[in-house]
Amino acid sequence: MKNLLPFALALGSLFAVARAAAPFGEATANAVADYQDRVARAADELNRTRARIAAEKAPLLEQIRAVEDRLIALESETTRIETTSEDTATQRRRLLQELDGTRKATSYAGTLAHDALKAVDAGRAPGEEQFDGQPVADLLKRLDDPAAGPSGRAAMDIAEYLLARARLALGGYRAEGKAMIAETRQVLPGTFAFVGPETYFLPAQGAPAGTVRLREGAAVPASYALPGWSREEAAALFAGRPGTVVADASGGKALRLKETNGTFWQHVQKGGVMAFVIFGVGALAAIMVLQKAYDLATMGVDPPAAVDGVFDAVARGAIAEAGQKVETLRRSARELFTAGLRDADQPKAILEERLEAVLLDLRHHYEARLPLLAVIATAAPLMGLLGTVIGMVKTFALITVFGTGNAARLASGISEVLVATELGLVVAIPTLVAHGFLAHRIQKNLSRLESYALKFGTAVEAARAGSDDASPKEPLAV
Repeated sequence: MKNLLPFALALGSLFAVARAAAPFGEATANAVADYQDRVARAADELNRTRARIAAEKAPLLEQIRAVEDRLIALESETTRIETTSEDTATQRRRLLQELDGTRKATSYAGTLAHDALKAVDAGRAPGEEQFDGQPVADLLKRLDDPAAGPSGRAAMDIAEYLLARARLALGGYRAEGKAMIAETRQVLPGTFAFVGPETYFLPAQGAPAGTVRLREGAAVPASYALPGWSREEAAALFAGRPGTVVADASGGKALRLKETNGTFWQHVQKGGVMAFVIFGVGALAAIMVLQKAYDLATMGVDPPAAVDGVFDAVARGAIAEAGQKVETLRRSARELFTAGLRDADQPKAILEERLEAVLLDLRHHYEARLPLLAVIATAAPLMGLLGTVIGMVKTFALITVFGTGNAARLASGISEVLVATELGLVVAIPTLVAHGFLAHRIQKNLSRLESYALKFGTAVEAARAGSDDASPKEPLAV
């Protein structure tokens, strides 16, 4: 199309020129000649272009084929890399699974080693901590310290330690150390002999050999001498020779029970501050009970048969005779009748007031401090309960921080906080019984004295009634 466009333009120009200047035929011939010339030149240009294209196309095709070959190679390499990557990912997942299993196995082994070592630490025989405590502490530190490396190595070391310990314990072994002699409270050096579940201690000199038991919170264990086991017989065991061994059939429970019981003062100390308060209150109650018992003994009211003679003498107006009989009576009745005889010549109202005043004085004297005894009997259990609650609060606070730990020690701690309640009841029950007994006896005596006062007033009135009919043989006034 590009080659025909110049031709059309030329032909138009030719027609225009021919129309204007030359005849049509000549113009046509010139146009055809020019067109043919142009066509020839265009054909030459086209051939040269085709030749150039053909010359340039061959290298381009070579390059295209090379690129296609390279693309095919790259696709093959990509497929190989993708396959290798998938295999690598599969292998990585498998290795991760194996690593996770190894970690779990290592963690499990570490947990078992930790528990086993803790069990050994908790069940260590008395005295072993002196030479075996630090290695166990070092192994636990390695097991719990991430900076020390994989826990599997520490677990293997712990397993080797436990194996060596088991081999050592099979035949028993000896070790040097210190123990406190329970009888003298002296800490002496000596030799420990670990024989099965029992531990024995032979002091270097002086004290006899004995069985060893742990002491709560103490750095060294206690050695208790075994009756009938001489030092010579014990020396044979510690020297590895045949000899006699005395074993504690209770496994230390009898000694532990004996230590747990302790003395009375040690028992009071277990109750804490409130135990001392209760003990003081109990001592005060005991003093008051003894005092009131003494008052009750001195109060002694005579039976009716002993005072009937006084009433008869007063009714007859024989005041001097009545005074002599009053002197033979006990203190309370004597005070009452003495006051009555002194005011026998007074009007009835005054006489009754004087007798009532004596009765009130006696009541005030003998009932003094009885209400305080009742208060102590009521408050002592409450103080014991308060001491127990305080101890339980402390116990549960320790449980919150340190956990339950040893159940036996926890039970021992709870039993100690119950000492306050025990002491409170020990004080309250006798005090309550004593208060009831004293109050009943005092009230009974006071009631009898009130009865005597009424009878005395009646006798005086009878004497006055008789004096109205006849002159009395002797005056009523003392």
